[in-house]
Amino acid sequence: MESQLQSIFEEVVKTEVIEEAFAGMFMDTPEDEKTKLISCLGAFRQFWSDLPQDSHEQCVQWIIRFIHGQHSPKRISFLYDCLAMAVETAVLPPRMVCEALVNSDALEWERTQLWVLTFKLVLKIIGGVDYKGVRDLLKVIVEKIHTIPNTVSSAVVQQLLAAREVVAYILDRNACLLPAYFSVTEIRKLYPEGKLPHWLLGNLVSDFVDSFRPTARINSICGKFKGKKPPAKV
Repeated sequence: MESQLQSIFEEVVKTEVIEEAFAGMFMDTPEDEKTKLISCLGAFRQFWSDLPQDSHEQCVQWIIRFIHGQHSPKRISFLYDCLAMAVETAVLPPRMVCEALVNSDALEWERTQLWVLTFKLVLKIIGGVDYKGVRDLLKVIVEKIHTIPNTVSSAVVQQLLAAREVVAYILDRNACLLPAYFSVTEIRKLYPEGKLPHWLLGNLVSDFVDSFRPTARINSICGKFKGKKPPAKV
C-alpha cells in the first residue's frame, strides 16, 4: 500500500519541486492547477476503490504524514487542495480526514504555516462530519490550542487564530454542527468552574457559556415552583 501511495503523491510533489525551481519561468494558471488536482485525484480514486475497508484509516494517516513531512507551504497547500477535492467529491470521508489532521504529531503551533493551512482545511470540510465526530474534534482542537504558551510573538498571533475560527464555527448555533447542549457540556468538561479558557479562545468560550445562563435561570425558577401553587396575585 505505502509504495503505491508513495508513487502517486511523489509524482505530484515532483512537479511542484520543478515549478518552484523555475518559479520565474513557469506560472501556473488556475486551469493548470485544476488539471493537476484532477489528475492526482484520478490516480488516487482508483487506488482507494481497490483498497480494503479496514485499511482506509491507515491510508489517510499515511497521506497526512506525507504532507506534514513537506517543508514547502506551496506543496502543502496543493496537497491539501487534493484532500479537499477528495472529500468534496465523496472519495474520502471528512471525519477520517479531520481526525488525522488534528491528531497529527507534526501539527505544532511553532509551524505556523502548517497550522494555518491545516485549520483552514478543517474549517472547509468539517461541515460533512457527524455531530459525534465534531464533538471529538472540538476536544482535540482545544487541547492543541493549549500547547500554545501564554507569551508568543505578536507576528504569529494572526496565524494561530485559524484554530480559533474552527472552534467558533463549531460553537455557532447557526452552523448546526453540534447541538448547543452538547457544546456547552464539552466546554464545561474542558473548563470546569474556576478554570479560565486559553487566551486564544478568551471571550469566545465565556460568551458562549454565558448565553446559556438565562435559560438556566428560567429552568431554576420553573423547578422551584414545580408541584407548588404559584404565589397568589395581589
